[in-house]
Amino acid sequence: MRSLFKEVIYTRFYARIFILLSSFCSALFGLFGPFFQKEYVDRLTGVQGKISVLAHFPPETSPLWLILSAFFCILVAQAFIQMTNYLGTREALVLQRIFAERLYKKTLNMQVDTMSHRPVGEIVSLYATDVQGATVFLDQTLPAGASTLFPLLLAPFAISLLFEIPIWPTVLIMSLMTALNTLMGLRQSKFFYQFKQLAAERIGLVNEWIQNIRTLRILGWTQYFEKNIFEKREIETKNRVQMVTNGQVMNSLSSSVTFILNIIALGTLVIYSKNKITGGELFALLWIVGVFLTRPFRQMPWFFTFAFDSWTSLQRLEKYFAIENNQTIKELAEEKTTTQPTPDERYALQVRGLNLMISNRQILKNINLDVLHGEFVAIVGEVGSGKSMLLLSLLKETGAQFDFYHIGAIDAQTLTADKVRENFAYVPQEGFIMSASLRENVALLYDIDPDRDPMIEESLKLAQFDLSTERVGKGLQTEIGERGVNLSGGQRQRVSLARVHLHQAPILLLDDCLSAVDVDTEQKLFDQLLIGAWENRTRLLVTHRLSALSRVDRIVFMENGQIIAQGSFEELLARNEKFREYTTTVAQVKIDQEVIRG
Repeated sequence: MRSLFKEVIYTRFYARIFILLSSFCSALFGLFGPFFQKEYVDRLTGVQGKISVLAHFPPETSPLWLILSAFFCILVAQAFIQMTNYLGTREALVLQRIFAERLYKKTLNMQVDTMSHRPVGEIVSLYATDVQGATVFLDQTLPAGASTLFPLLLAPFAISLLFEIPIWPTVLIMSLMTALNTLMGLRQSKFFYQFKQLAAERIGLVNEWIQNIRTLRILGWTQYFEKNIFEKREIETKNRVQMVTNGQVMNSLSSSVTFILNIIALGTLVIYSKNKITGGELFALLWIVGVFLTRPFRQMPWFFTFAFDSWTSLQRLEKYFAIENNQTIKELAEEKTTTQPTPDERYALQVRGLNLMISNRQILKNINLDVLHGEFVAIVGEVGSGKSMLLLSLLKETGAQFDFYHIGAIDAQTLTADKVRENFAYVPQEGFIMSASLRENVALLYDIDPDRDPMIEESLKLAQFDLSTERVGKGLQTEIGERGVNLSGGQRQRVSLARVHLHQAPILLLDDCLSAVDVDTEQKLFDQLLIGAWENRTRLLVTHRLSALSRVDRIVFMENGQIIAQGSFEELLARNEKFREYTTTVAQVKIDQEVIRG
C-alpha cells in the first residue's frame, strides 16, 4: 500500500509548492520591512549606515516614502502568511475527504469475522481524531514549518549582510533552540499519542456501556462496568496534565529565546562592528530579532509537536488500512471433491469446497451444498458448528474461499460482494432496528412515501405483527428507539421478517430468526409466511427448534464446521445416530427451560 505520508506530500503537489512559495515570500517581505525602517531612521538622524540605499535617493526625497515602503512590505508579508494558512487549511480539507472516504469504504467492506476483532471505539476514534490528525501536516505542520524555516534561514544572513558581523553566534543560538524544541516536541507528541489511544479506549467502553445499559442495570453490573470507565478517564486526565505542563514549558522557552537572541545579536554588533553604530541599525536589528523572529520561534515547538502527532495519526490509519480480511487456508479433508459440477439452472445455489479459516482455526471445512429454486432447507447443529458462518460466507461477509460457487447460472466468485448480496435477504437473530418510525424500519428507508403503507401493513400482518395489539399506539408512525429499545426480542424479529417480505429478494437466509417468538406465533409464521407467502422463494433457515424440522423440505446437519448428514427429519432420525442425540439434547434443554419458568 502506498505510504500515507507520501500521499500527504504528493497529492496535489503543486498546492504544496504554492504553500512553500507563499511562506518564502512572507519571510522575504518581512525582512525588507526592517531594511526600509533602518533607512528611514538613518534619514531622520542624518547618519548613513555601512550598507545604505540613501545614496540612490535624491536628497529632497521625503522619508515618508521609506516608512510607507516598510509598512507596505510588512503588510504584504502578513498577507502571504494568511495566504499560507489558507492554502494549508484548504489542502487539509481535501485530504480529509480522501482519507474519510477510504476509511468509510474500508470499514464498509471489512468482513464480519475481521470486524469482530476491532472495537467500535477504535473506528470512531479514527474518524473523529486521526483523519483530522493526519492532515495536520497540511493545515499546521507545513505552513508552520515553512513560516519557521524560511525566517530562521534568512534572518542570520540578513543580519550579517546589513551589519557586517559574524553569522555564527546567531546560528549557534538558533541551532541550540531548534534542538531543544525538537526534543520537547517529540516528548509532547508521545503525550498526544497516548491521549488519542486512551480516548479511543474510553470511547469504546462508553459505547459498550450505552448499548447495554439496560442489561447491565438488570444484572447489577453497572457500578463495576462504570468503574472501568472512570479508571480509564483518570489515566487519560493524568496524561493530559503532563501534556499541558510540557506544552507550557515549550511556550516559555520559545518566548524567552528572542530575549536571548537580542542580547547575543547586540553583543556581537558591539564587539565586531568597526564603525559607528547608527540608530537605524539598532532599530532594524531589534526589529529582526525581537519582532520578525518572534513568531517563528513561538511556532517552532508546535511545529515539531504537530509533526510528530500527525505522524502517529498517519501510522494509526495505515495500520487500519493494512488490515486484511481473513483468508481461508486450504487444509482440505481427504474426501474433498476434485470435480466441479456443471452449473445447473434448477439450483438457486451450488457450492463446492467452501473453506473458512479464522485465526488459524478452521471454521468451515469442505462445505458442498446444492439448493433447488424454491426449496426450504433447515440448517441445524450444536452451537459453534458453523451454521451462521455458512450463511455469512454465502453473502461474502467472511474470508471464505470456494472451489465453486454459483447463484443460479452466475459464477458468484466473479461478482463483487454488493452484487452477490443483491440476490439475498438476510435476517439475523438480533434484527437491525434503527431509531425511526415503524414504517421506516420495515421499508429500511427514511421519509418513505405513505402511499406504500398498504404493502408495509400487509408485510407486518404476514409477519404476525398486528398494529392493533402490539403496543404501537401511532401505528406505522410509532417511533422506535435506538436499537429497538421499545420493542421486545420477538417484535424485533417479526419486524425483520416483514422487511424481508417487503423487499422480495429471491433467496432468504434466516439465522435463527424465530428464537424469540412463542410456539403459537411460530406456527402462524410458518403457515402464512415461511411456507405460505414465501412458498416459491428459496429459504435457508438456521434453527434450534425441533418443531420447525418436520415442516422443511430438507435438513442439513452440521458438526465442527462440516456437513455430516442431509435429508428429511424422518430420514435423519432413522439413519443418523448423532442427529438423534442432537434432537434429544435440544428437547431436554427445552424441557429444562420450561421447568425453570414454571
